[in-house]
Amino acid sequence: MAHGRSSETLVLLALLTLGGCREASVPWEPAPPQSPEAPGLDAPSTLPRSRVNPDTSTALIFLLALGPWSLVAGWSLFWWLEHQKRAVAERSFDARSPLRNGHAVIVGQVELEEGATGPAIQVVIQQRGREWKSKHGWHHRWTETSRAVRVRPFWVRTFQGERVRVEPDDRVMLRDDLSRIERTSRFDRVRFAELTPGETVHISGSLFGANAQTPGGAYRAMSQEPVLRPSRAAPMVVSTERPGETAQARARHYRGWFVGAAIGALALPAVVFPTASLLGLTGETVRAQPVATRHWQRYHKPKNSPGYYVQHYGLRSVQREGERARVLTDECSEQLWSCVSAGACPSVRYTVSVLSDDVVQIGIGPQLTDGRVGLLSVLAGFLALLFPLSVFGSRPWYLQRKVVDGDKGPLPDFIAPSSGGFGPR
Repeated sequence: MAHGRSSETLVLLALLTLGGCREASVPWEPAPPQSPEAPGLDAPSTLPRSRVNPDTSTALIFLLALGPWSLVAGWSLFWWLEHQKRAVAERSFDARSPLRNGHAVIVGQVELEEGATGPAIQVVIQQRGREWKSKHGWHHRWTETSRAVRVRPFWVRTFQGERVRVEPDDRVMLRDDLSRIERTSRFDRVRFAELTPGETVHISGSLFGANAQTPGGAYRAMSQEPVLRPSRAAPMVVSTERPGETAQARARHYRGWFVGAAIGALALPAVVFPTASLLGLTGETVRAQPVATRHWQRYHKPKNSPGYYVQHYGLRSVQREGERARVLTDECSEQLWSCVSAGACPSVRYTVSVLSDDVVQIGIGPQLTDGRVGLLSVLAGFLALLFPLSVFGSRPWYLQRKVVDGDKGPLPDFIAPSSGGFGPR
């Protein structure tokens, strides 16, 4: 643990060194002798206007940086492991195991009653299209407006030759491709997912009338075929995918988010607020005697508004420990600059890193700047928007409440059918 902490502090220090010191080019002016009887200023009054006080800075770091990214990483880790466990459980199912009453998964080929045609299960999704033009060109989108599920009883012939009657209801979840699309007008189309005879499926539900094996090895005669129905607690799942395919895809998605969020939680302190991070890990509070001041101004021009000059004040102090003297330099408040210029501040508190005197801030504890707070707010908002959009948008269509498809370009040309219309096959 100590080695990991020292490595992190060295990385932060290296980033600060590579970034360089952006000090003003204004020369320092020697400060007058400070009266030892003067009360000086309290620590909060010494902070420059662009700094957030240490307590608020700590709260904002957890609220905007460590908290959101760690929460996403933890949430993603949980669902990564959960979906991975589901995928392993689904793949470990033995299709050759005997049929037993209760919750069951059957695997085999779909059969219809003799003479019947068409799909055994059909999901019909109506979509409405729209197109628009932006500065980046044309775009279009198809949005689901309604969904209907059409079911009828069918049979599954297992690989052991057993025949199971399947009786789905309209709650059934069909895991299949939306393989067929039919346009009904320029701005309307229909997408179909269909379970057709001959397809290999695995279906989960509640099994009744199974031929359970007796202890003597004989089989009880069946008066009818076993029947698979939806359970009361969950819908029937009919899938043409390989067992575990959906769960494995979801596990990969959450794994990517876990890695990205974990890197983000570790990188933000080093990239966005390295000084505050390093002082939080290695800082100590000391008192130093002011020896020089300076004052400069910078022109600030916001977008679509007139510019103005921002006043800045700097303070250089010396902290002596026996024969050792540490020179500490940082921006300060106008009130502290005036106090030192008047000779009324005999000492000032600094937070300085034990690794380098260049990593220092006036006051007690590490502080964020207003700009860093704004950047962290933007990144936290971006994460709060992107993560749910990614999680919900990456789900397969049968796990989405509304199917939305989009692409570049205008809506494809509509060619009306020459005769008849459309309808389920």
